[in-house]
Amino acid sequence: MTIIRNIFVLFIFATLSLLSADLNDINTSQEIKSAFKHTRVLLKNVPQKRFLKRFYRKNRYQALWIKENKINKKRANILFNLIKNDPTLSQKGLLKTTALILKNTIETNATKEQVLRREMKLTSLYNNFLKHTLYGEIKWKQFSYKLSSLKKHHINGSWIKYKAPQKINDLLIQPDINQTIEEITPKHFGYQLLIKGLKKLEKIKENGGWEKLPPFKKLKLGSSGDIVKKLRTRLIQSGDYIVCDENKTISKDDNSSDIPHINKEALFDKCLDEAIKKFQKRHGLAVDGVVGKGTQKALNLSVDDKIKKVLLNIDRIKWLPREDKKRYIIVNLPEFMLHYIEDNKTKQKLRVIIGDKRHPTPIFSHYISYIVLNPYWKVPEGIVRREVVPHMIKDPSYLRKQGIVAHRTWNENSRIMDTSFLYWEDYLYGRQKFPYRLMQPPGPRNALGKIKFKFPNRFSVYLHDTPTRYLFKKSFRAYSHGCVRLSQPEKLLETVAGFDKNINIIKAKKILKGKRKTQLNMSNKLRINLVYLTAGMNDDGELEFRDDLYNYDKYQKHILR
Repeated sequence: MTIIRNIFVLFIFATLSLLSADLNDINTSQEIKSAFKHTRVLLKNVPQKRFLKRFYRKNRYQALWIKENKINKKRANILFNLIKNDPTLSQKGLLKTTALILKNTIETNATKEQVLRREMKLTSLYNNFLKHTLYGEIKWKQFSYKLSSLKKHHINGSWIKYKAPQKINDLLIQPDINQTIEEITPKHFGYQLLIKGLKKLEKIKENGGWEKLPPFKKLKLGSSGDIVKKLRTRLIQSGDYIVCDENKTISKDDNSSDIPHINKEALFDKCLDEAIKKFQKRHGLAVDGVVGKGTQKALNLSVDDKIKKVLLNIDRIKWLPREDKKRYIIVNLPEFMLHYIEDNKTKQKLRVIIGDKRHPTPIFSHYISYIVLNPYWKVPEGIVRREVVPHMIKDPSYLRKQGIVAHRTWNENSRIMDTSFLYWEDYLYGRQKFPYRLMQPPGPRNALGKIKFKFPNRFSVYLHDTPTRYLFKKSFRAYSHGCVRLSQPEKLLETVAGFDKNINIIKAKKILKGKRKTQLNMSNKLRINLVYLTAGMNDDGELEFRDDLYNYDKYQKHILR
């Protein structure tokens, strides 16, 4: 009986405790609801007044931060620490300074009214932090206006954003703040690696950064002078220079090595040559060891400028698709590279050619759904108007030389039309609409090469082969009208065949030996992401930067929080 009595007493005690907690929650909710009748007092000097009114009304005035009539310091400190340790936030920015002030405030005793106001301030702070983590600080509306303004110059740039699926209101009421922030932090596109790179740059900044180099014409292996000493120091400060074997420090072909009075530090030796090549590779420059204008420009980008560039790219990733995929493709336009990812690892890299500055490749995501072997190139009307017509006016044999045929419709089997009687000047600058459809049949001169990977979209862009293979040797590869040309399309075809049962690589290779157009429908659609990232981390854990090809870094206004 004694045991039963004790269990009953414990049950009654636990029940009363729960009831007491529930009553406390009810009382707090009633107090918050009552306080909202006097919003001028409750929300004085509290930002986001409209949001707070809507949020608490929707959530029945439940408190997020009050426990037993006091601010729950444990919960609040989790938020403060997350904000304090977030490297994407400025030390002097609004979020960190507000968090520090609030942290000090909640350590002091407070009246009931002060506790309620602190509840409001904490919710406002958390809301801002969630928005920063989810969406970043890029002024997308201003960027959209800028893209629209470029259209009057016949530059049709497009950037499609993909908003994170989570809702702020739902996130605010989740009990575990750490878990919530982990949930909404991007997991792909090298986000965490960029965070590490940002921390490295911040450390370099703390140590004083690097000095800007004075102007000079050109430096290379064998050069000497004070400017070489400054160059060496600059590369040491950025971590690109590593002392190599002393026996390699002077080139055998370097005549200056025979001059005894030259300071070793002032000589452009093998160590410095290797450091420059490493730097050039990290910045997407021609890796030749020659410090010309392009390399000088990259060297003189300050550490603050690089931090801004990294922060901008971190916030771009926040607007990329967030779903988990076993396999997907990333085409990073400024890098001129395609990356095939499987199980979160890069399995394949291909060089690509993208749209030039007047025909920028759009930034968006889609799914590759079918592949065309031996494709026809159906010449877009814009290219007909801007390029084909002027060529035909100068050289009436242009179409024949290019192997381009005029058809009545876009159907490859439609009637072939005679263009010899056309007065081409009538179609110059779109004065009259061109009456036929121009196509280039499969063959060695076909602009699309032998393979085309299709992901039907409103921009009419796709991945394809090309007969102009020599362009892939260049470090700068923006030469197309918007589509993405592949250096090794057959390699990507083999990769797709490896996971898609509908693609038989043996049969496909036989078809490619001929000229018959064949469409292969995929059973497993492959996600493709065309992205614009000018900063990222390589496989060696080093920060890499790319030129702002389309001036999007310049156009995207980014504020520090």
